[in-house]
Amino acid sequence: MPRPDPSSAPEITPDFGWPRRARLLFADLFVFDPQRLAWRLAIRTMIGLIIPLELAHLLALPALSWAGIGAYLVAIGDSTDDGDRRQTLRLVVGSVLGGLALASGVLAGAALVLAVILMIFWGALAGLIGVYGNAFATMGLPVAWAYVELGLPVHDHSLASAARLGALFTLGGAITLLSTVLFRIAGPYAPLKRQTEACFRVLASYLDRVAAGREDDPRALVSSETNVRAAIAEARRIAGALRRGQHGWSLVAQRLLVLIEIAERLFARAALLREGAGLASAPPSSLAFFADTARQVADALAARVNAQTLRVALARLEPMTAHGEETADIARQTHEGMAIALAHAIRITLGDEMPEPVPVPPSPSETHGLSAWLAPLTQCLDPESVVARHALRFGIVAAIAVIIFWFFPSPFGYWIPLTVTVVLKPYAGATLARTVQRIFGTGAGILVSAALMPFLAGPQAELAAVFIFFFCMMLVLPFNYSLAIFFLSAGLIPFEHFLSPGVARNVALMRLAGTSIGAVLAIVGGHLLWPSFERKTLPFLLKSSIASMAVYTDRVLAKSDQASYVEAHRLAGRDTTNLQAAVQRSASEIGGDAEMMAASALAASALQRLFISLNAVATAVPASAAPAMEGFRKALVATLRNLAGDGGGFPALCAGALPSGFLGYELSRMVSEVTLLRTALDRLANHRG
Repeated sequence: MPRPDPSSAPEITPDFGWPRRARLLFADLFVFDPQRLAWRLAIRTMIGLIIPLELAHLLALPALSWAGIGAYLVAIGDSTDDGDRRQTLRLVVGSVLGGLALASGVLAGAALVLAVILMIFWGALAGLIGVYGNAFATMGLPVAWAYVELGLPVHDHSLASAARLGALFTLGGAITLLSTVLFRIAGPYAPLKRQTEACFRVLASYLDRVAAGREDDPRALVSSETNVRAAIAEARRIAGALRRGQHGWSLVAQRLLVLIEIAERLFARAALLREGAGLASAPPSSLAFFADTARQVADALAARVNAQTLRVALARLEPMTAHGEETADIARQTHEGMAIALAHAIRITLGDEMPEPVPVPPSPSETHGLSAWLAPLTQCLDPESVVARHALRFGIVAAIAVIIFWFFPSPFGYWIPLTVTVVLKPYAGATLARTVQRIFGTGAGILVSAALMPFLAGPQAELAAVFIFFFCMMLVLPFNYSLAIFFLSAGLIPFEHFLSPGVARNVALMRLAGTSIGAVLAIVGGHLLWPSFERKTLPFLLKSSIASMAVYTDRVLAKSDQASYVEAHRLAGRDTTNLQAAVQRSASEIGGDAEMMAASALAASALQRLFISLNAVATAVPASAAPAMEGFRKALVATLRNLAGDGGGFPALCAGALPSGFLGYELSRMVSEVTLLRTALDRLANHRG
């Protein structure tokens, strides 16, 4: 195979003009993945909403509607589960704080000054909750919504009204908690099971690309390898969160952990075939079959295929694993290794093979007192803390929105602060992306709703439309916000008519106006009030990625022990994935230096390619080759450590003579990749200078 010329490494610079950034902003509008539909979330959400609404209508007790609305909002706040085993606590916190926020909103609705002050308080609190994780950050939103959407618009500002409505909201949260417990069929390992399923689905898509010989777009900011690695890393993170405080794993968890490791091994071998071993002994038809089999394992985890389907696949795999003799053909050896790994995955999934017991190291002792709970909050109270700045910005911008809401035609003004709460994010680029999704989803939903309303005769027809649209909203909420807002907007108009039959017919236009005003406020506030831009994190992420890659290079080329290699592989993969994801998100930010962004993307691409080459050597080169790589290893590690420093004018890599064959080919690729990385860093240094 031809050896790359290190002196002429291709310099492919991603385009960071506004057409490219606009495409990135609009790309998420059309994402749809039927495998990620949240059926369980949608069902339990609609139970909490519809039952109180029907009882309110049948028993002529309108107050019960507040319990249904509370249940619905708390369920939306529970749409993120990061596997921290605190779902019950989050539901209790969201229900109690939401009830208090609603009650205070009822009282504050009598005076603008008090309404603004309390909006700052509840907005800041909702932002600070995010310090306990993404799931708590999501649960902070219904707390803010209870204040601005339910409390402030109420006409009766008496203490009795505040207490009654706050209690009904908390009751709705209790209904959501109860339905969650009843629908927790999959047990505490449901998030890990879903993510393991996601690992095999994204792996199947990657295998399809390998079988078809499709290369990534050289200007793409995130490679297909990164998508697989990110899914596996997230599965391991969830497993780590679940492991805390446990003395042992259940059999279900052990099987999932083994499947995650199998997905990792399959990915490494597939990347090896794609990156240079050749497909002569691994025909595309076999790789396509491997992709289908990985997809069937994912379907089995989601209970979408029966055992017989997997056994048929296993019968086809077994002849591919029966050779057993040593071979110098790397492609054939890799092909057989993939067949063995998939057969192992099927047997584990079917329960035909028991996984080895997974040892769980003892968790460090934790303090559960008030000081332990307050520690994350006190640690983030710093002017440079992204969480603290977001919390303050969130409260202030929402308070400004409340002032506008005060003078907006009643009863539609609450959509202004409501939009601010859902659009404003910790980073300015994320705020812009969420704004685009919100406006397009709202506009499309309003058009559909306006066309549908003349055909909805009576409250039951309106409630049926609400059920359908809100159910669809919860189905897609975990993976596509713009589509979720489309269904929400389509259902919200009949919902308003169901709750208030005499509501004005221009409700759709007023919603669009309120949403637009709130979106503008969020963008302006997110970019003017202590803005946080992800592009500013790129230098730190780049240095971290190079440093961890130096360690991984040392472990791979020295053929170190398995434990140190696995940990170095994990850290290098994590840092490279984080860097590429940050580059992608930074591309949609307003402003930013195009040259700096392009050079950062070039460096991220070089690190990704280096990581793949190292994976190929780790997978296919035996330990006996370590002495032949010793000189190269020292030179390459020293170069990477130098590149991870702060200096500029980085010297070229002097690697010396390289061996022949597959090993020499991969080492030559590494020289090219480090040369490209050095070029990118020189561009960054010269630009800063």
